[in-house]
Amino acid sequence: MMVHNRLIEPGALEIFCGPMKSGKTLELLHRVEKVRYMNDCSYMLFKPAIDTRDKIIKTRFYSLEADCATVNEPEEIPQKLPKNCKVVAIDEGQFFRDSLAEVVLRLLNSDMNVIIAGLDLDFRGEPFGPMPKLLSMANYVKKLTAVCQYAGCNSPATRSQRLIMGEPASYFSSLLAVEGSAAEESYESRCLKHHQVPGKNTLQKL
Repeated sequence: MMVHNRLIEPGALEIFCGPMKSGKTLELLHRVEKVRYMNDCSYMLFKPAIDTRDKIIKTRFYSLEADCATVNEPEEIPQKLPKNCKVVAIDEGQFFRDSLAEVVLRLLNSDMNVIIAGLDLDFRGEPFGPMPKLLSMANYVKKLTAVCQYAGCNSPATRSQRLIMGEPASYFSSLLAVEGSAAEESYESRCLKHHQVPGKNTLQKL
């Protein structure tokens, strides 16, 4: 009977999700950090090429980072895996096409342990990219919260607030925008009460 190291679970999908500034990448890197010390075990980290900020995966406030490969399409991931790869870690999963789910299923069927970090909701507060399907496939999900940055609030935040020139972005503005890619754009974490999306149809309060 083969005994697997508890840091690696073949065929399992783990997901860390939540809004901006909730520590998703920190959780991802902590999860794979010890794997690199294991003998006879390869792993690899990926992120989408649309995120051009760095060629590494790094945390926002902590000095924890790791080299990664960037790919334009999910189908490139299996082609770049090293020999004897046991763990595949993917950051910013929401930016990939929906075919990421099919690629992940192939990896799981090859007895790899796949770990993904990503935004579950876009700036509109709606399911983001392939994340809904991936979440339904996952063996383990850790949903993280941030701190609401609306003045005077500090409640648990579950939403990402896009700001353009300091004002809430319209529902009809471009969906894909990486923080830091334009000087006039920024993001905050917000609770549901203070998440503002002008132009979005919402239910009337009771």
